[in-house]
Amino acid sequence: MSGKHRQSTVLADASNRANISIVPPVTVYKTPANSSIVTPMPSSAQLMAVTGANRPAPKPSGPAAKPAAAPIPSVAGNAPKTAAVASKKRKAETTLEEDIAAYKQNLDHIISPHAFEDDPMPSCNAVRGKINKLLDSGIMNKAEFAKVLGSTNANTLNRFLHATGPMGGSGSSMYYNAWVWFKQREYAKIKMPDVKKRQKLEVDAATAAAGPSNTTTTTTTTTTTSSSNGNPSSTAKMIASSVAGLPDISGIHLEGEETDDVPVYDTCDDIRKKINAHLKTPGLTQTQFCRDIYAQLRAPKCKGIQSKQLADFRALKGANAGAKSSVFYAAYCYFEKLRVAQGKPKTAHRLTMETLWAADGGFDRENDHRTTYFFLGAGDSATIDQYGRMG
Repeated sequence: MSGKHRQSTVLADASNRANISIVPPVTVYKTPANSSIVTPMPSSAQLMAVTGANRPAPKPSGPAAKPAAAPIPSVAGNAPKTAAVASKKRKAETTLEEDIAAYKQNLDHIISPHAFEDDPMPSCNAVRGKINKLLDSGIMNKAEFAKVLGSTNANTLNRFLHATGPMGGSGSSMYYNAWVWFKQREYAKIKMPDVKKRQKLEVDAATAAAGPSNTTTTTTTTTTTSSSNGNPSSTAKMIASSVAGLPDISGIHLEGEETDDVPVYDTCDDIRKKINAHLKTPGLTQTQFCRDIYAQLRAPKCKGIQSKQLADFRALKGANAGAKSSVFYAAYCYFEKLRVAQGKPKTAHRLTMETLWAADGGFDRENDHRTTYFFLGAGDSATIDQYGRMG
């Protein structure tokens, strides 16, 4: 027998012995070939022992699975909710004066003004819009803000505010300094306090505490004029907001208002001055003012007067700059009714305007020197005076 055959035989015998060793001993009865005795078969227990069916399952080799976490019972007033409520309470306890002081403070210790030198700058109109919003809120006046921006008086700031166009006033130091001032607050995430909203809330709270006997309510009256077929043809919303004691003007009628043809005896610059002064009324927002003046239109050509329209009109300069705007006519009607309701007499300027424009049916609302062209002869020139007349 060769060595290779002998080695395979030895391995086979060893394997057979290992298999037999795990089988429990079974009694074998030898019988003759012609005997009728049947050799007994192994029992089921013996078969299970051979096949390994009764052996315990092997343990998994991986990490043991974590038991499912028990659900957390919902408890009213848990810690995170309590913290959130406490945070809101602390924020609500901040007074308006504290918020204004935080907004006006010098932020050079938080971020240097030179940190924004490489940042792209917005247009001059955008910066003027931010300044006007600040001044309208009453947080700071022109002299105070000009001093913060490094100017000894408000003349430099006024020149920048009176400039027009996206790049009008780009050479002024107020342009860059004001932009940096607002960027510092944006970086520090300090929002401009909504002074008028907070004042209105305080007035409402004081009114509620005073009781109904000492209450001055805000009256809103809406009247709808219907055509002969019953469908609304025009809606006249007479809204009188008695904010800070403003009178109700819903019952005052002006000649020609049914057709939006009330004679106007103010220039565009006059109306802009009145708007700027009126928006400083405590509790009065620009949005509410836009609604108040839109309510004066009986046949409006627009669905409403937006804050942007108001801002665009206020940014203009000139006696008839913006004469075609709905803001100009609607605001004139509003202020004229307000004058009548307050019992104020006509000013000398108003009487002069009536003398100059009465024959024409009021101030010219059809021509705006920005969009109207005049054909002049050689050597002729045209100017617009303070009353809106071309000379």
